[in-house]
Amino acid sequence: MLRDGFDGFSRSQKAIARYIIDHLEEVGYLSAEELGQKGNTSSSTVVRFAQSLGFAGYPELQKAARDEYRLGATARPVVHEDQLGFSIEEDVLTRSLKTDALSLEETISKNTLERFNKAVVALEGAQQVLAVGLHEAAVVAEHASYVLELLGIPCLAATGSTESNVARMSRLGEGDVLLAIGFRRAHSVTISFAEKAAAQGAMVIVITDNSLSELADKGSITLYADIDSTFFAHSLVGPISLVSALAAAIYGRDRDLYDARVRAVRDKAAESGWLR
Repeated sequence: MLRDGFDGFSRSQKAIARYIIDHLEEVGYLSAEELGQKGNTSSSTVVRFAQSLGFAGYPELQKAARDEYRLGATARPVVHEDQLGFSIEEDVLTRSLKTDALSLEETISKNTLERFNKAVVALEGAQQVLAVGLHEAAVVAEHASYVLELLGIPCLAATGSTESNVARMSRLGEGDVLLAIGFRRAHSVTISFAEKAAAQGAMVIVITDNSLSELADKGSITLYADIDSTFFAHSLVGPISLVSALAAAIYGRDRDLYDARVRAVRDKAAESGWLR
């Protein structure tokens, strides 16, 4: 209903609708005031928007959001107990992994090949890359540092607001790339790093999960990764796979060159006994 009517909504209504679409699992538990803050509008606008959609008020919209989310989780094909002869654990396993598979499909649909390829070119040509991600995004930043370093692209992961990370950010300039990773509203440190790196002339590539994130408009290039899951923690399958896809695309531009770089690293690691 929200997608079908989106073009006819006002600017404030579009912000609310976009947040509901991108964060369906949260909306059923947010007050009208909290949802208004997420969409940079007022609680009264949220209530009027709910009524304009045909609900008696905001609580009815909340219930619909909860029902929609539960339906989305349970309507997916799963392996049932009578098919397994064994129980609930397999059902949870299947449902969780199928949700991750859907998350990957959503990640594909949220990006364009043009934006993706621009990010590939920027990363490949970077003098240095600083991958910034705090809390759950730290895992993605570390993965980016790992795969880019193997390809011979200097990359450090900044996963905390330490003075050394601030120093690294302050040295970024033209020819460098800041890879800013953050989900939902994104961490304030990540947003600050993105703003300052851009002001210093560095290219900023953003990886986030939704267009209303405060991080989304801070990048020269913004890529999206879905993080929905079936339990209390967000899934990182989408963003980690997106980073891997960027590395794979860089590798594909000159396989011989990157094969030689990776082989040299692994040969040295073997010689040092690191891989024993």
